[in-house]
Amino acid sequence: MIKKSAQQPALYLTFDDGPHPEFTGELLELLNAHKAKATFFSMGIRLERCPSLGLRIVQEGHALANHSYNHPRFDHISITERNQQIEKTNSAIKQLTNTDCRLFRSPQGRWDSSLLGYLIRRGITAVHWSRDSLDYKKEPTEQLIKRFNDQPVTAGDIILFHDDNNLCIDALAVLIPQWQAQGFELKALES
Repeated sequence: MIKKSAQQPALYLTFDDGPHPEFTGELLELLNAHKAKATFFSMGIRLERCPSLGLRIVQEGHALANHSYNHPRFDHISITERNQQIEKTNSAIKQLTNTDCRLFRSPQGRWDSSLLGYLIRRGITAVHWSRDSLDYKKEPTEQLIKRFNDQPVTAGDIILFHDDNNLCIDALAVLIPQWQAQGFELKALES
C-alpha cells in the first residue's frame, strides 16, 4: 500500500528508465531548486553504470525504485527471466543504498497475475501511474505542458516521466511551480 500525506494534497512525480548521465543530474537540480521530491524507477544496468547518480538520488531525499535490469518487454520473456530482472536490480539497489527495494514498476507498465503474485510473495509493491506525460513521444515541450493544463492533475496522482531525455526537465521547470502554486506538495512514494 502506498502511503499518502494527510496534510497537504500531494502529487507523486516518477521517472522511468534512468539514471541517465546526461539528464538525471540536471533533473535533480531542478527538483532541489523547488524542494520537490520524486521516485526514480531505475534500471539495474544503468545503476551499475552510473552508481554516483543512484547514490545522489537517495542522498537528496528521493526514492530509488526498481524498473527491471535492462527493460525487456515482460510479456516477451519467461517468468524466470522476469524474476531475475527484478532480483538483479534489487541487488544493485541494495549494494548502493544498503536498503531493500520495495517498489517496482514493470517496463511499459505490463502486468499479469504471475508477476503480481511474485511481487506480493517478495513483499514488493507494484506501482503503476495515474497520469502519463507521454514524454517518450518526443513532442514539443509546449504540447506536453498544454496536455497537463488541459487535463489538470488531482491530489494523489502518480505522474510518469522519463529521465532519459530533457523534455521532462523543460516541462517540469514550468509545471512544478504551477502545481506548487495550486497547493500541491511533490513527494516521493513510500512503500
